[in-house]
Amino acid sequence: MELNVKTLYLIGGIVTVASAGAALLTWYHHRNAPGLRAWAVALLLTVLGALILRVRIAQADLALLLAADMVIVTGFAAMWLSLRFANQGRTDIVRLIALAVGISAAFLALFVVLRALGAGRQAASIPFSLLLGLLGLASAWEIWQGRHKDDLHSRLPAALAFAGLGIARVARAAVLGGEVVHVLPPGAAAATHPYTLYATIVFTVVVTYGLVTMANEQAGRREAKLFAGQ
Repeated sequence: MELNVKTLYLIGGIVTVASAGAALLTWYHHRNAPGLRAWAVALLLTVLGALILRVRIAQADLALLLAADMVIVTGFAAMWLSLRFANQGRTDIVRLIALAVGISAAFLALFVVLRALGAGRQAASIPFSLLLGLLGLASAWEIWQGRHKDDLHSRLPAALAFAGLGIARVARAAVLGGEVVHVLPPGAAAATHPYTLYATIVFTVVVTYGLVTMANEQAGRREAKLFAGQ
């Protein structure tokens, strides 16, 4: 099956906006739902990053490219930290934001190192995909660990979806890195990019569905307890 990258980016933008809307709407009705607000923030920052890329004057405008990637990394870092803090019973929003910005700064540092090593145009793409992948896997772990607090059955599909999202991004970083060190032939990253991008879009939808399902399951259990207490 041949996948067109430009079409996938368009579909991905629509899916991201729709998923952010669904997450926000569900969070409005279920304020205590695990991860929903943070996921909406991550998706909205992804949209902002895409908009930043659209205003680039020239293809060589590296500063805007880095700014867009850092915004997206910050959003996914906030998602992971929100889940981690929730599992630890912490609500320090200032510390969460500071750590998320710190992780974004780590992305910038990785870019500088790879650029110095001669990674060229792929210097930004490798740490970007790698960090998003690792943050996706970390979020999957935190969602699964949260079962000890509420034992929600819907945590499993949400965790698996985050794991899939993380694996897709790590695979992208691995292919880019393999091409840079000449383990893979030139063009390998371009050839596999449509498939990792397609997987990212699919798992974004599934993550949203999983988090919404968790919110509904949590609300259903709460209503059942209130009904039983009457």
